[in-house]
Amino acid sequence: MAKTIEEHRLERELTWIEMWNDLAAQGIHPVELWENGAPNYIPAERQAPPRIAVFPAQGENVRGLLIICAGGGFNFKSRQEGKPVAEYFQKKGIHTAILDYRCKPHTTMDACADGLRAVRWARYHAKELHIRPDKIALSGFSAGGILTALASTHFDYGNPQSDDPIERISSRPDAALLFYGAMARALLISSDLSYDIEAQREAAKHDPLKCMRNDAPPFFIFQTHADDPRFALSFGKELADRGIPFEIHTFNGGRHGQGLYDGSYGMENVPHTAHWSELAAEWLIQQGW
Repeated sequence: MAKTIEEHRLERELTWIEMWNDLAAQGIHPVELWENGAPNYIPAERQAPPRIAVFPAQGENVRGLLIICAGGGFNFKSRQEGKPVAEYFQKKGIHTAILDYRCKPHTTMDACADGLRAVRWARYHAKELHIRPDKIALSGFSAGGILTALASTHFDYGNPQSDDPIERISSRPDAALLFYGAMARALLISSDLSYDIEAQREAAKHDPLKCMRNDAPPFFIFQTHADDPRFALSFGKELADRGIPFEIHTFNGGRHGQGLYDGSYGMENVPHTAHWSELAAEWLIQQGW
């Protein structure tokens, strides 16, 4: 018998919890992003408060950081897009971190706030973590990619009047990497025979393409043709029109949501598509990570 949506969600939540238990056994422990509680956090939902776990690369050299946001439709977070990805880029000599952001019933913009706070937090703690404060990248798969794109178009340069010293720090990522997450909600056509102005305005508010800024960071975009490739291509055109550096890789093979595409955690093994991670690491290293 096929699993229900709720059973599938609970299974994914359990594997995500198992991942954190595995990390704890390795001595990697998450830190809450807000000491006094995240804004709009709903404790009754029993989700972990927004938190981050850092995987330092070997050696004491000061390096760039890649923050990773797993996907899951904002309903859960997928293990195959967390720990194995962080470990892959860590082995490439890049400091990495996993962001445990909020899911439903928290809003997409609550998740975006977690991404922005993660960038501020990392920049604020850069010296003690041996991180270059000018090389903090945000990345994400699927819903985590949407979070990344939103954060990369909704950042600010800090509030010098804030009582919270972390909020005085810029939340602008220095690079944004979208892993099958270049969604353009305002471009989705629900019907050829109707047009809802209010619904379109609401969609545009949460569509990174419609909120794109000229001071947005460089983008790396990867997806397979299991997702509509026009999302990535539309994103690239918007960046090209604004003169924002970017790189796009689309692959024919592989289903959505397969992480590294190397067969880990029972996911698909698609060797050609698996090159995306090597390309992303090279892209970051070329830019000083």
